[in-house]
Amino acid sequence: MSPAQVRGLAGWCARQCLVAVAVLLGTSLLLFAVVRLAPGGSGLGLGGLPAPATAAGPVASTESWAAQYGHWLAGTVRGEFGTSTSLQRGRPVAELLSAATSRSLALSGAALALAVLGASGLAVLRVARPRSRWAALLGATAHLISVVPVFLLVYLAVGWGNALLARAAAQGWVELPRWFPYPAREALAPWLLTAAMLAVGDGLLADLYGRFRGELEQSSRGEHLTGVRLLGLSVPGAVLRVALPGIAAYLSRRLAFVLGSLVVVESAVGWPGLGYLAWRAASTRDLPVLLGVALVMAVAVRVTWVAAEVVSYSADPRRRGPR
Repeated sequence: MSPAQVRGLAGWCARQCLVAVAVLLGTSLLLFAVVRLAPGGSGLGLGGLPAPATAAGPVASTESWAAQYGHWLAGTVRGEFGTSTSLQRGRPVAELLSAATSRSLALSGAALALAVLGASGLAVLRVARPRSRWAALLGATAHLISVVPVFLLVYLAVGWGNALLARAAAQGWVELPRWFPYPAREALAPWLLTAAMLAVGDGLLADLYGRFRGELEQSSRGEHLTGVRLLGLSVPGAVLRVALPGIAAYLSRRLAFVLGSLVVVESAVGWPGLGYLAWRAASTRDLPVLLGVALVMAVAVRVTWVAAEVVSYSADPRRRGPR
């Protein structure tokens, strides 16, 4: 990119950062209001806020809401989300979020990688061999599997999977793995199975396959390919370069749906990530933890969207303007 284009990209990133800050401020204000309006919310140990207590329990703060929000926001900026009130009473929320975030990032990253690899492979095969019955059958199978809700996939994996393994072991066909019965937290096979269910559940694989196929078909019919062939350039590279912006933008929009499925999957299999932490915090009314999880997820969605837009800007010359 030319210096002018680099400056334009830097200015765009700066504007997006300002928008992200405004969005996060609005989100945090809304979540803070929900917490404070909840029964017993005035005495919660939120970050930067004192949680005075007596023998009878916590007492309400005498500060105004604006002052309380300012103190909480300052604590949040410093990474102080307060302390857990019921889930792990007295433990800093930041510690819970740090451990859960790393696990969820690993699981969701593996799920997205599996979904992208599967969808892109199917899309390339379908576009390269449009008349192939095998390609059509694989695409239809991907749609059929992916329409199954993720909670039903978890139910089938836990119920039927354990039953089949137990029956096979009783017949002497296989030996029960050390992680049996599923789910188990510290084993590679259950972790990969969980990531696979997240990758195909709730329509993710089918949606990505349809989007990738559409982008590849559209970019492979462009008139610019005539010039690419005359210049002796790579046709697949040119097709991918045209399709990449739309693919990147769509992936960023799908992240919010992945996070929603993550809550269901982690809660069902007991995987100690953000989704499981949010479910446990909601069930025990641990609002500081729930507030911290919501903010982390909001940041993840916004950061991913900005990253996808940067990829789109870099890959699409039309967005950069003349050199």
